[in-house]
Amino acid sequence: MKRRTATIQEGRGWFPLWVWPVLLVFTIATVWLRLSIVKTTYELGQSEKALRSLQQDREQIELRVAGLRSPRRLEVLARSRFGSTQPSSEQVIHLGSSSK
Repeated sequence: MKRRTATIQEGRGWFPLWVWPVLLVFTIATVWLRLSIVKTTYELGQSEKALRSLQQDREQIELRVAGLRSPRRLEVLARSRFGSTQPSSEQVIHLGSSSK
């Protein structure tokens, strides 16, 4: 009877006992690595999305600042809000090198 059992086991392709734990460890490591890759890819996509949003915000702010600093706007503000006018020629002082 023992001979028969030994031949049946040989016919099935007997594996050493250490093969199963090694296969289990490799399987778990593969699944963990794949999940880690998926998580990292997701985080990278979220970071790129946030970066694009911040770049758009920056462009809008730069346009707003450029509009606020425009000479035409400043001139309108000076005339309407502060009541200033164009200076007369006597009020203009030229700075720099002058020939004496």
